[in-house]
Amino acid sequence: MEWSNTKKLEDFQLPKRLKEVTGQTTVKFGVAIVRLNDTEFAHEICQEMFTPESPAIEFCLDGAEIILNSSGSHHQLRKLNTRLNLILNSSFKSGGVYVYSNQQGCDGGRLYFDGSSLIALNGRVVSQGSQFSIKERELVLATVDLDEVRHYRRTITCKSIENDINHEYHRVYINFDL
Repeated sequence: MEWSNTKKLEDFQLPKRLKEVTGQTTVKFGVAIVRLNDTEFAHEICQEMFTPESPAIEFCLDGAEIILNSSGSHHQLRKLNTRLNLILNSSFKSGGVYVYSNQQGCDGGRLYFDGSSLIALNGRVVSQGSQFSIKERELVLATVDLDEVRHYRRTITCKSIENDINHEYHRVYINFDL
């Protein structure tokens, strides 16, 4: 079943065992921006990045400074160029950090996932993993300054866009500093 309530959060009743472990009875389920003490982030899935109205832009216009994308994008000739262009354009247009994590290796059948996980900041790549590696795991790291995101956004935001922004996404607060 497809999730069609794109800006709605619902309470999901946890199973008994999880209630015992977490001390919670419900958990929020849906699309939201996660608010930490010092920033906000949101998540889009692989396929959404390729759509004409990528959620990343809307999330950023609504205040998210970091976009996470956990992907299972298989290899096709020149598809990495397409992904890079989409990621860099997204972070360039709205300002922000884009963390793209892609599977790497064979699925045991006919698909090969080519990796190339990366971190982009305000339209430029700051760290990128390898493509076609035979390593079992690869960690892509970067230190980014969120003040650079905030400054960049102040330089590209015009008043007409700023006035149209209304916080449409629900926020889920986590008491944590990044």
